Amino acid sequence: MGRSRNNAERRIIQFKIYLTKSEKRKIVEHVKLEKFNSFSDYARERLLKQRLSKHITVNNNYIRTFKTMDYNLTKIGTNLNQVAHKLNAYNTYMLTEEDQQTFKECFELLKRCYEVLGQHLRKIK
Repeated sequence: MGRSRNNAERRIIQFKIYLTKSEKRKIVEHVKLEKFNSFSDYARERLLKQRLSKHITVNNNYIRTFKTMDYNLTKIGTNLNQVAHKLNAYNTYMLTEEDQQTFKECFELLKRCYEVLGQHLRKIK
């Protein structure tokens, strides 16, 4: 870094560990993935600093699934807003067969979203 260290702050102690080749490859991948300049910087960050968030990598199937869920939840919200608008616009408005069907569809979509979300959350844990 750009600042100089006094003798008390200089890093003069070496810490040595033994790894398998696959462990070393995995660490090197993480150093690159998290964009550290060196293994030393990566190790200090990971071991000495409190991390507030974790880096999570997901495959394209997860991304597709969650985008679909987002679309479906938006669709549910739109349908519910349409029903609420009708109910608020007319004090004497009674739910029609179409409204009841909309509620059933919303419920089924919500149920499916929760099922899929649960499946994916179990895989993450």
